[in-house]
Amino acid sequence: MRDWENIKWIFEKDGSLRDIYVQNVEISDWEKLIELLNSKYKISYGNEDKNYSNQIDSDYVKKMFADETGKLEMKFGRIDLNGILIVCHFILEEQIEFDICPTEINSIHELNLILEFMKSVSKKLNKKITLCGEMEPEFPLIKIDTKNEIEKILTLKEARNMQKKLTKMLVNSQNSS
Repeated sequence: MRDWENIKWIFEKDGSLRDIYVQNVEISDWEKLIELLNSKYKISYGNEDKNYSNQIDSDYVKKMFADETGKLEMKFGRIDLNGILIVCHFILEEQIEFDICPTEINSIHELNLILEFMKSVSKKLNKKITLCGEMEPEFPLIKIDTKNEIEKILTLKEARNMQKKLTKMLVNSQNSS
């Protein structure tokens, strides 16, 4: 059983989002992801303020990745996970990125919804998936890899220790330059 008191720090309100990443993906991974999202989750797909559909258009996503003109309208996938909004961005072909607002995660029940979502994506793609601070893919707070049976949630103490080690490494590398 997870202890919410040791995990809730990940979702403390700090003005930033939390990102969920799958790295090193290909178009075939995007196709599997879109199939999963369209078949298992409540979806809204469209642009910032209009043109919503209840299915992500895989062909349009592929066109967005291939568009070198920048003229193609950017669309997003919004997943309603029992009241928690997860936004899927179609920005980089080699990286799947979702955003969540940490203030929507206030209990172990809501955390479990996020973890189950992450597990379903990891299993479908057979890849590791991480939850990180906004724009911090190098510092995973939650890591799930169903293929290798990994599920790791950092405690605050572990995160602080890692941060100290990273800071020390940066200082040492700067001093040796």
